Amino acid sequence: MRALILVVSAEKKGVSSTTGMQSTVNTSALFQTRATQVVPKAMQGMEKAIAEKDFESFAKITMKESNSFHATCLDTDPPIFYLNDVSRAAIKAVESVNEKVGKVVAAYTFDAGPNCVVYYLEENRDLVAGAFKSVLGGKEGWEGDQGAAVKAAEGVLEGKVVDVLREGVSRVILTSVGEGPISVEEHLIDEKGEPVK
Repeated sequence: MRALILVVSAEKKGVSSTTGMQSTVNTSALFQTRATQVVPKAMQGMEKAIAEKDFESFAKITMKESNSFHATCLDTDPPIFYLNDVSRAAIKAVESVNEKVGKVVAAYTFDAGPNCVVYYLEENRDLVAGAFKSVLGGKEGWEGDQGAAVKAAEGVLEGKVVDVLREGVSRVILTSVGEGPISVEEHLIDEKGEPVK
C-alpha cells in the first residue's frame, strides 16, 4: 500500500490536538457514541479488511472514520475546524478518481489538521497518484525515484477542484505503509472518554 500526502499547511494549528480532544470529550454529544459504538465497529471492519487484504473495504472504512472524527470536531463547543477548502477539494478529488475508475481505488483520511493522506495500492499508482501529479506535478515532492515513476493521468481531475488544489497544496510526500498495526495495552483515554493520568 502506498500513501500520497498533500501538505496543505505546515502552520501551527489554531487548536492543538490535545486541547481539541479535551474540548470534544467535554462538550460533544457525538463523542460518547463515537467512542462506544462507532470506533469499535470500525475497528472490527478494519481488522477484517486488513486480514483479507480487501482494499475497497479498508478504503470505505478509512474515509467514513475520518468523516466521523471531523463531525465530532464540528459538534464540539466551540466547533473545531481542522479541514479547510483545500481539504474538501482533496476529498472531491479522491471521489472523482474513484468515480472515473468505476471502483474504489483511493481513500482519503485526515487527522487533526488540513493535510490529506491518500491511500492506494501500488498497482493503481498511475490512476491515483497520477491524477494528482497531473495537477500538482510542479510542486515539491515528485523528485526522486518514486515521484519519477508516477505517470501523470490527465483529465481525471477537472474544474474548481484543480484550481483549489494547485493554489492550496504546498508540497506532496510519497511514501508507503509500514509493517502494520502493533497491538498496545496503553490508552490515552478511559472507557468514559476521560484522559488517563
